Amino acid sequence: HPAVIAKEDLTFVKEKGVKSDNSRFARKMRKRLNSWTKGQLDERIVYLSSKNSIETHDVNPAYTSQYCPICGQHFEERYGSHHELTKCKKCGEINANIAAAKNILSRLTDEEITLYTPYKRVKEILVSRIKEA
Repeated sequence: HPAVIAKEDLTFVKEKGVKSDNSRFARKMRKRLNSWTKGQLDERIVYLSSKNSIETHDVNPAYTSQYCPICGQHFEERYGSHHELTKCKKCGEINANIAAAKNILSRLTDEEITLYTPYKRVKEILVSRIKEA
């Protein structure tokens, strides 16, 4: 049984507009439904974790699926039927979702990237780590 669960804090994520329907009502409705789903899922994770004495910690979600958790390099592009695969120049093919999960876990102990670090600063930190390596 896990003692801790790390999860992305997605409360601030903005919806990217869908160009096929520019209706103001439709955009508002998609945004409400999208945030409701994430909110419901988050509440259930926290509730069930607490019932089982498991701690939950939110981490900064910025760029978690865009950088390799092994070497820190930026991924080139995503591909596959659901854009789930990506390629690292050093490490080869990797599932972007698995990479994101590993990066989320590592953010639990990352002293530079906190929950409230702005996403632009997160990118600066990640780029500087590549240069240092």
